[in-house]
Amino acid sequence: MSEAVRSAQSIFAKNRAEELGYDVWKHFVVPPFYQQLEIQEATKPRLIIGGRGCGKTMLLRYWSHQSKFSVLREDLSQPDLRQIGLYWRADTQFASAMAERDVSSDTWEAAFSHLAALIIGIEVLSSLQSISANRSTELASIKPEAIDLRRLQAFDSTLPRVVSALRDALEERLWSFESWVNDVRKCAEPSFLPGKNFVLALVQEIQRQLPELKDTTFFVYVDEYENLRPYQQRIINTWLKHSEAPLIFNLAMKRNAFETLKTTGLESLSDIHDFRTHDLEQYFLIEDAQVFFAEILFLKLANAGVGTSPVSIVDLRDVSKLPERKNAKYKKLIVDAIEEILPDVSHQQLARNVLQDESLVKKLKARIQSVLNERKSQFSVESFLRPTFAEASIITPALLSRSRNKPEEIAAELDLLEKGKDNHFTGRRNWIQNNFIGSLLQLYEPYDRACPFYAGFHTFIKLSRGNVRHFLELCHKSIDRAFPDGDYQAQQISPNEQAEAARQASADFLGEVRSFGRYGNRLHFFVLGLGSLFALAHLRPSLGESEQSHFSIVRGSEALSEADEEFLQEAVKWSVLFEEEATKLKQPYEAETVEYVLNPIYAPYFHISYRKKRRLELKSEDLIRLMRGSYEDVSALLKRYSREWSVEPSSLYPTLFSHLTEQAP
Repeated sequence: MSEAVRSAQSIFAKNRAEELGYDVWKHFVVPPFYQQLEIQEATKPRLIIGGRGCGKTMLLRYWSHQSKFSVLREDLSQPDLRQIGLYWRADTQFASAMAERDVSSDTWEAAFSHLAALIIGIEVLSSLQSISANRSTELASIKPEAIDLRRLQAFDSTLPRVVSALRDALEERLWSFESWVNDVRKCAEPSFLPGKNFVLALVQEIQRQLPELKDTTFFVYVDEYENLRPYQQRIINTWLKHSEAPLIFNLAMKRNAFETLKTTGLESLSDIHDFRTHDLEQYFLIEDAQVFFAEILFLKLANAGVGTSPVSIVDLRDVSKLPERKNAKYKKLIVDAIEEILPDVSHQQLARNVLQDESLVKKLKARIQSVLNERKSQFSVESFLRPTFAEASIITPALLSRSRNKPEEIAAELDLLEKGKDNHFTGRRNWIQNNFIGSLLQLYEPYDRACPFYAGFHTFIKLSRGNVRHFLELCHKSIDRAFPDGDYQAQQISPNEQAEAARQASADFLGEVRSFGRYGNRLHFFVLGLGSLFALAHLRPSLGESEQSHFSIVRGSEALSEADEEFLQEAVKWSVLFEEEATKLKQPYEAETVEYVLNPIYAPYFHISYRKKRRLELKSEDLIRLMRGSYEDVSALLKRYSREWSVEPSSLYPTLFSHLTEQAP
């Protein structure tokens, strides 16, 4: 294997910002919504929210000093000094350890402020070193070692006065502090620095001695804020609420991650007044992520020396080039290029593939014959199998399974379709559009091979739903499957290989759910039950409600408890579910409601549609069974729906729900 290919595999496999280090300059693509983040005009704290893998950490690290003053950048000037980013990732285990154990709450609050002083103080001093290490001539006048920080000895007389020595001292104190937290009974309690006040004094002293930084604002980016304990969040909330130049605090978190909006005083945080919220996943949905995601893939390949990029990689990192990247000609260039690598499969081609496959044709004929027998119809199978109209032929079993449709009427509509006259297949009733994908999935359901419905660049975009990590993993697994020897040079990947890769990625991401916070095991159990229910819905012979992959809650015999509502919010927090306002009401008098969409990345695993078409109305007691019922409870629920929907249990068991053979958590 060549060095270039080995490099390609190594770089492409890294799909998390944490794996790329703190300087992400060469890995970053300016997103299409970048101007909406108001980075140049920011005078107020920002709240960056989104699910795991949507790019929060990548964005924060791009804003931070390691990337902004990267040694790879030679075009920096004095205006770039106006904002300096300081990145702080909250550590779950360490934050959790800072409580109780016979230590007073006051002490832990002071200890957490001390931790912040050390971490952010180190970042401030490191930012000076990043600036001085950059090769831009306009930044050459900044000499950190010329700064005298003796005034900080007012906080602690033993603090060094030289930048490099002070940074080392703060780092040593951080190590010592970690040892104390690990064993508070045996280690001596350290002397605590006063959090934000220490950092602010450090910043002001630097600005006093470095005129080039007198107008600089330091932005602290607290990543994974949800990992903090409530009292720690209150402290950060206080600093955020009272943020102003030259030190402003910003947060990044998953949805529903605020345990508390309270501060250490009497006030609480208030959106708009205290901060601006930016939902990255919503931006992707609004801005159309397909071009951006394609650009990320091309950047990955270019960094690995694979293929030839259709665009300038340098322009992808240049904010000033963003308007050019939004014009129609550029978008077409990008999309055409990515479609060469990840070709989509049209519905017409999906249908033709079925009629060209002996085993699938045999199953289609058997399904048509079975329904005709049930209806005691004398029509032949060939009456409903029209090779030149594959899509229409594939949906006939579902149409024949509906009692209101007479076989002779369906055959007559097929005749009209063949003659090019008005018909129900393509006309007002639009039978093909409403039933084709559901019918296609039923044909592929019992087979080991994946359905090519899950293949294609545009499909990968929909499966990812604004999640960069999910998209990259789909691409990565596609390349690995198609070119297992590693000899990949940006060739086309077949739809079948893509579909198999999608199924593999889907299974892997489903397995990760167990690690999703305090309810991980329960969330995993819930997704398996809910996904299996949707799979059953897809197997209904008539497909009366096709492609169900989201649900609403209707009032039943049991009311959801506070714990149930909390569980749903946790599912939304981890992007297992997406919460949306109802788009269609079945009856005009229905009250507006909320819909919960299963993350489409799980669709290939359950062999269900990733498209949001029809919703399933779940009674509250059924949802409760799925959320907190035992294995036996959920099995009974699925069997009941099997009977109601006239689906043979053997169609589902043991292919999906057998994964719940362990006792429910």
